[in-house]
Amino acid sequence: MALCLKQVFAKDKTFRPRKRFEPGTQRFELYKKAQASLKSGLDLRSVVRLPPGENIDDWIAVHVVDFFNRINLIYGTMAERCSETSCPVMAGGPRYEYRWQDERQYRRPAKLSAPRYMALLMDWIEGLINDEDVFPTRVGVPFPKNFQQVCTKILTRLFRVFVHVYIHHFDSILNMGAEAHVNTCYKHFYYFIREFSLVDQRELEPLKEMTERICH
Repeated sequence: MALCLKQVFAKDKTFRPRKRFEPGTQRFELYKKAQASLKSGLDLRSVVRLPPGENIDDWIAVHVVDFFNRINLIYGTMAERCSETSCPVMAGGPRYEYRWQDERQYRRPAKLSAPRYMALLMDWIEGLINDEDVFPTRVGVPFPKNFQQVCTKILTRLFRVFVHVYIHHFDSILNMGAEAHVNTCYKHFYYFIREFSLVDQRELEPLKEMTERICH
């Protein structure tokens, strides 16, 4: 029997505490506005558009953090089914393989298991969004000039989580009764990255057919 979605997504299976916005800040207000739009039933294409008068970097920052929380949770609910044995390579089917590279341990692209890749990815993103030099939270502190480039890299790598989950763990999504929830999260993510051209079209190829079916 499929699990109730409330049960599935209430489980504490995330790798780390959710990143939250401080009440009273502009970004917290933007986050509330975005969440209210989502809950209102508005078309997701409309929800992702920059509200009049708002700063685009603030809008992107709010969504990057929210997507990190949501995608981390989605993967966390099925992490026990994604092991070194079942997923020895971080891949999206036989045609796509993702290698990890960072500025510390893996200076050259490294072939890793999916769970190892995911753990490094979530740690890397968490480090960035908690870095005041990259995601400033103090009033009057500007975003760095390369902020959107950083967000492009974050979102590109988060897209790869969707690729792996949909192609290798779709049966787990179905068994948990989570298909509608994951699809909605994916559609929200997809419309957002397309609205602001934040992920290269070539990166989207692994899920092209599915995207055409559910994001029509």
